[in-house]
Amino acid sequence: MKILFVCTGNICRSPMAEVIFKNLSGKSTVVRSAGTHAADVMTHKAGEALKVCGEKLPRKKMKATQFIPQMIQQFDYVICMTRRHKEIIGNEPNVKTLDELTGSGDIFDPYGWSLDAYIEVCKKLQKELGILYNAICKPIQSK
Repeated sequence: MKILFVCTGNICRSPMAEVIFKNLSGKSTVVRSAGTHAADVMTHKAGEALKVCGEKLPRKKMKATQFIPQMIQQFDYVICMTRRHKEIIGNEPNVKTLDELTGSGDIFDPYGWSLDAYIEVCKKLQKELGILYNAICKPIQSK
């Protein structure tokens, strides 16, 4: 299975989702992230929030990746952090919001806010991605 998480700059929410879901699924799932307006590298606060929440971080800095339409065909699921991201990408069958899959609502963008805001988003992502993992990955692994 191949999953792409999408947010705006690919520096907060979607890279945090990528790290969390990779940690959940291990090597059984290809997990990447991208941004509709990709910026630079994952923010320091996003990395700190992941550490506080007990997530294992990759060894190298996560550089932002610009979303391109061809990615839709390359992934089984393209999971957007908000309805607006889905509107930008398009309404393809494999493009979903996290809310559509878990009932999470839009995921708040912590960019420019305090570390506490990042930790709050990280904890919400951990909860919602656990639900997502159990819904789409566990059934495949138990076959």
